[in-house]
Amino acid sequence: MSAGRRTLAIVTALASVGVALTVAAVVRQSDGTVAQVLSVDPGDGAALAAAPDAVTLRLSTGADSVLSHVTVRDNAGNAVNDGRVRTDGKTGLRQPVRLTGPGDYSVAYHITFSNGQDATGILRFSVGTGVPPQGIVDVPDPILDDADHAHGIDPLGATLLVIDGLVLVVVLALLLRRPARHRRAPAVSAASGHLDGSPDEPTGR
Repeated sequence: MSAGRRTLAIVTALASVGVALTVAAVVRQSDGTVAQVLSVDPGDGAALAAAPDAVTLRLSTGADSVLSHVTVRDNAGNAVNDGRVRTDGKTGLRQPVRLTGPGDYSVAYHITFSNGQDATGILRFSVGTGVPPQGIVDVPDPILDDADHAHGIDPLGATLLVIDGLVLVVVLALLLRRPARHRRAPAVSAASGHLDGSPDEPTGR
């Protein structure tokens, strides 16, 4: 195989790997299943007699507890979260809370599912008032509310970036390689008809 064909084969193979990984990432991000929040406890509009120790979300599929956020606030806008959200079974999230008194509370959530999809929502419940929650104004955006809400680089995306960089480096290295020097054929002397650098043949027979 010539050097040119060998280089083309290597570049084609590397490009195929990159395409395959990209397709796998797309399939992962859109696997045809719509992920959603099935229920939240306490539910929207609930009037509780006793304060819960957590807000629990039931999901249609697994979620990333590191990238997901649930913020619970009282009617004055103060956060009453008691620690970070954590997984609850295979398809649930649990946000511990510490409610200090009766009143109306709001829950704002942003869930990042394991298949890459997202879901956001806001709901309200009351504790110890005997009536459903009243309108709560200025409920914080569940995505922008948490100061720690800074998503890192997706592991698969980071892997693809690294592979793309390696492919680029290899391709550039192949393109910058100096072609192999071929031995030039000896030139034929126009005057004598002999190869240059070779002794003249005797004229006698």
